[in-house]
Amino acid sequence: MNDYKQVACYDWHRFYGKPLGEALFKSLLEDFVVEESLRFEPSGEGAHHYLYIEKHNVNTDIVCHKLRRFADVKPTDIGYAGKKDRFAVARQWFSVQLPLLQETSWPEFNDDEVTVLEAVRHDKKLRIGAVKSNHFNITLREFKGKKDEFEQRLQQVAEYGFPNYFGEQRFGNQGSSQLSNLERGIDLLMSNKKLKNRNLQGLLYSSVRSFLFNHVLSKRIEKGLHSTLLEGDYVQLSGSEKGFIVKELDAEQPRFKEHDILLTGPLPGSRSQPLHEAKAFETEALADYQVLIEKLANKRFNEDRRALVCFPKNVTSKWHNDETVTLSFDLPKGCFATSLLRELVVTNQMNTKTE
Repeated sequence: MNDYKQVACYDWHRFYGKPLGEALFKSLLEDFVVEESLRFEPSGEGAHHYLYIEKHNVNTDIVCHKLRRFADVKPTDIGYAGKKDRFAVARQWFSVQLPLLQETSWPEFNDDEVTVLEAVRHDKKLRIGAVKSNHFNITLREFKGKKDEFEQRLQQVAEYGFPNYFGEQRFGNQGSSQLSNLERGIDLLMSNKKLKNRNLQGLLYSSVRSFLFNHVLSKRIEKGLHSTLLEGDYVQLSGSEKGFIVKELDAEQPRFKEHDILLTGPLPGSRSQPLHEAKAFETEALADYQVLIEKLANKRFNEDRRALVCFPKNVTSKWHNDETVTLSFDLPKGCFATSLLRELVVTNQMNTKTE
């Protein structure tokens, strides 16, 4: 392992201070339920069969494999908008391209792990990134803490948001005996080698960029700048991936306070976008990782931007007893429910299987 081995430290700074107790997370499969919503409605016509599938304790790739076998199609004929946790009850969309006039009895696809809830046609393949939002129902058990403090913190999160960290599942921790995706990604960058499996290679590089984003966000919280516009900040329009560089701080403050524009942080590569004070801050925050960033730029990664704060919607809680609570909320695509939970409690996961 190279000199960057110590980067695998995930004690990122929080918005609201230390967690308010601890609880069991994912002790039962039904304790984690996620439902995907797309950015568009399927048209009802076309060669692509859109399937809204409920999966139990099986990952997205396995569902794709099942669909390929059932429909007798090529891997490229299958589409999905995003991957979902394995140890969960997850409802998500898939697409299968078939000859235009071919009819298929999709209920015959159902088994103990997957159930087709809805089938509708569309004229285009489902692509990664087509998710609008995800709705979560998460049950925490054996909560040790004060309910009133928990509810106050939850209200803060609902009103002011939470750090938009990539969850630890992005870094693919495999246990002490194996290298994480982050460590493998760093090794791959530093060695200048290539993998035959391009999908895996992309995943490992993404893990490195995600870590660097989290690092900048944590530094911004540490400095008390996570809710402050800096001159030259690149901001995103709420609900959009479009944005612009802040040139007049006073002019943009009203929109910023209304969450109409959002602060962003870097997914590093070439062509850094912030200017002036914001650029100086990010450069200093990433000073120890400039070699990695140069390696990413050499791999032809351009810098992308990601919102620093995630604002959940429709946040509710239901207490079943003094130790068991179910949280319900909606998150925009790309936001991690586990990053919301870490602002509330320390979660002891009974099952850590992810994609």
